[in-house]
Order: sequence, then C-alpha cells, then structure tokens
Amino acid sequence: MMNYLKRILTGIFLLFAVAVTAVLVSVIICATCIRTVNYSVALDSVSTPVRIVCISDLHGKQFGRNNTRLINKIQAQDPDVIFLVGDMIDRTASQAEVDRFLSLVTALSQLAPVYFSPGNHEQEYLKTHGELLTQVAQAGATVVNDTYVDVTIAGQPLRIGGTMGHGFPFGRTMEQFAASPEYRFLLAFEATSRPKICLAHMPDTFIFNGAYTLWDVDLVLSGHTHGGLIRIPFVGGLYAPMQGWFPEYDYGYFLLGEQMQMIITSGLAGYGPVPRVNNLPEIAVIDLVPAN
Repeated sequence: MMNYLKRILTGIFLLFAVAVTAVLVSVIICATCIRTVNYSVALDSVSTPVRIVCISDLHGKQFGRNNTRLINKIQAQDPDVIFLVGDMIDRTASQAEVDRFLSLVTALSQLAPVYFSPGNHEQEYLKTHGELLTQVAQAGATVVNDTYVDVTIAGQPLRIGGTMGHGFPFGRTMEQFAASPEYRFLLAFEATSRPKICLAHMPDTFIFNGAYTLWDVDLVLSGHTHGGLIRIPFVGGLYAPMQGWFPEYDYGYFLLGEQMQMIITSGLAGYGPVPRVNNLPEIAVIDLVPAN
C-alpha cells in the first residue's frame, strides 16, 4: 500500500512540476516573441482594399532596442495605415518611456499614416502631463480623441475616429449622456456614407447595454483586455477589466448585432507584475475588403 501511495504522490508531483515548467516557459516566450494575427473584414461601403495594422497595450515595453523588432515586424506586413489603440505607455510612465513611445510613433509614421487613440493609462497620464497628445502629433501621428478625420487611404475614402468614452449612459441620465464628449463625437462620427472605423481602446464602449444598436459604426478596433492575460486552453481568457473572470469579449473578431464588426487585439504587454501566459503578444493585421 505504501509503495502504491508513493507512486501516486510521485505522479502528482511530476505532473505539477511539468505544469509549472510549462507555465514558466510560456511566460518567457510570451515576454519576448511577437506574432501576427490576420483578419479580413468585408464592408459594403469599401471599394478598394486597405491593409490595417493595429497594435495596443504596449505599456512602455520594448521589443528589441528602441522597439526595432516590433517596427520591423510591422513593416513586413506592408500596411496602408497603422492604428495605435491606447495604453502604449503606463499611467506612471517615466520620461524615458514616453520618449521611447514618441520615437516609435516617428518610426512607424515613416512606414504608413499613423492614428493614435488614447487608452485609460494615457488618460491618467494626461492629468499631470497635458502635453502628451501634442507630442504624439508632433511625432507624426494623427490623434483621434473624441474626434475624427476624413481621409483617403490606398485610394479608399475612410472616416477614422477614436473615443475612450462609453456609447451608452453608463450610470448617467440620458440628459447627462447627451451632454458628454463621447455622445457628441459619435453623433457626428456616424453621419457619413464613408466606411467608419472607430478606435475604442475599451471594447466596453460598444458591447454593454446594447450600445452597438445605438450607433452606426462599421468597424471598432479595441484592446484593453490583454486577451484575458492568461489564456486557458479550450476555455479562453482568464480575466479582463470591466468583464471579470472568464470574459466573453476578451479577444478576436465579433459581430455585434447585425452590422457593427469589432476586433479586440490581445495587445503586446502583460499587466504590471502579472505576465502573459499562453498568450503571445500580437500585431493585428486587418484587410478591409469590399463585401461583394
């Protein structure tokens, strides 16, 4: 009997050791490697294909000295336009981290037009460093922060906007909501026949309380969730802000209602001391194509 128990305990220990080793290896890989994930999004209002590269949640991290590996990986995708969808720095970013982010913007703007929409960390940083958005613009990006621009990319007219607000009242009366910057932005943003792409760092902007039924937006690009940070095989992400444990909207492509399409990128960094596990940092590559 004692030998039998020893074999069981030995087996349990070995399984535990293998699991711990696998997690540690995954943490190391997910701290250094970058993958590309490809999507194809078809829209009736698109007549000319456009290749989008979308990244988010860098949180001041480097991939190679001065993000050389990240820049080269993006260049290899031959993008027509590059979207930075928030939390590229931390709320407590040092000046060196901010300078590195601005250098990244400058480098990327030499590859393709760059559009930046702040995330919650940039919003916090802006409370004490109000010059950030001006610096990002001077580095070569177009900043969309409850604003939009009408542009032509690769021969295709587009309307590109960005918001960090919620597309529904979110604890406010309708009168308060109607007076908010995000409401005024979305009301103006949707009034066009151009394809409408909204950079919304938090997918919460449109997924909760049926907000996707309120607004005529073709494609929403989000981050914030870090892909659930720790991804469990056959289950998905473990935790996402605002959504809690085992979130439904943690990563990938979603059709919201009958018309609004959303892509949530899992981003590039971990979150503070919590590493990514089974969740490679990613560059989202989105081919915008005609529906017919």
